[in-house]
Amino acid sequence: MKIIKLVLLITLFFGFIACDDKEQITEYIAIPKTDVGKKLVSGTDLISFISTDTAYSVADGATATEIKYLSSIGLAMKIFVFEIDLTNSNISIEVSTPNNSPKYTMQRMTEQAVYEDSPGHKVYGGVNADFFNMTTGVPQGILYKDGIAIKTTFQDASSTYFSITKDKKALIAGQDIYNDIKATFKETVGGRVWLVKQGLLATTTDVTVEPRTCIGVSEDSLKVYILAVDGRNFWHSNGMSYIDLSKCMKALGAYNSINIDGGGSTTFFVRKNVDFVENRFEIRNWPTDFGGAERAVANGLLLISNN
Repeated sequence: MKIIKLVLLITLFFGFIACDDKEQITEYIAIPKTDVGKKLVSGTDLISFISTDTAYSVADGATATEIKYLSSIGLAMKIFVFEIDLTNSNISIEVSTPNNSPKYTMQRMTEQAVYEDSPGHKVYGGVNADFFNMTTGVPQGILYKDGIAIKTTFQDASSTYFSITKDKKALIAGQDIYNDIKATFKETVGGRVWLVKQGLLATTTDVTVEPRTCIGVSEDSLKVYILAVDGRNFWHSNGMSYIDLSKCMKALGAYNSINIDGGGSTTFFVRKNVDFVENRFEIRNWPTDFGGAERAVANGLLLISNN
């Protein structure tokens, strides 16, 4: 008799839990507010709920968007996007190096920006760029700055590159056409795996999830999309796989897109003070080194206002 009563109590207990679980089921709906948010919601299956979605002008010709959301599998995510319109004569994308020097070393992006920042050549934002040797600072891919070739060799067959040409167009390409087009390079940094190639999602077997920085170019070579996603922080943001990153870049409008350095190197910053004061740049993402410390990197890409 006691056994029967015990079974009944257990059944009732789990029955109440099941009912309680059903009552607490919430259906999430992603409601984007910005153009970037709308593109990602309509163009991917990655977003289930958006908590914040804000856009702001970085400079004439460049906007930034920051989106905090729950992924389709319920994970916290935070992404940052620059959209740059190269048809606008007031904005340009330039390569940065430590101390504005061709010598190989490492320096934080906000410090690299200071060396480039001057009246008539103001830095309004930027990101980290190529993978690099963390002992020597030598980048893995090619490097051109203001038309000068600093490094012309690739680490291996997987190396790709992003370039701004001398006629202010953007391109992403592989080593197969490097010798044919290198004379057109003005600003060029190396990258790695393809995310989108000629409008098609690239295939990959790598499903690791990490903080990432990537870059994409429109089919007409006049729009540039830069995306950074935070990771390695369960409650803040969990990072992305190459597959999900590819979906995002295609949805944004990238015809070609590649991954650049990520992990602790991922850096997304903007100018917070128009004057040339100390600490005039602000890191908007959450770098993973030492709980948010900005990592010294080999090179980067800067948004420069020519006003």
